[in-house]
Amino acid sequence: MSRTRKVDAYTFAFGSGLAGIAGCTLSLLGSIGPSLGTYYIVDAFMVVVLGGVGRLIGTVAGALSIGILNTALEFGTTATIGKVLVFSIVIVFLQWRPLGLFAIRSRALD
Repeated sequence: MSRTRKVDAYTFAFGSGLAGIAGCTLSLLGSIGPSLGTYYIVDAFMVVVLGGVGRLIGTVAGALSIGILNTALEFGTTATIGKVLVFSIVIVFLQWRPLGLFAIRSRALD
């Protein structure tokens, strides 16, 4: 087995394990059905785009900043208004830095 195939296999196994853990965790929070993860898809997309696509440190920083901002805004308002405000702030931030917090510097992307 070539080195590339081994890395691909390990990456797939690790990702599958994380998906299994996430599925078990989500099943403890609510009812299980076909729409189980639909409530989290917008937040997950915002985290990846805000952090910078392809950067793990950006994803972690985006998740922390969105989570803290969402909690702080929900404290002063309702949950729905807090999510709308966070979404609006992310949109304004992406107008200023369209590649996210940690952008990949490459000539191929320019």
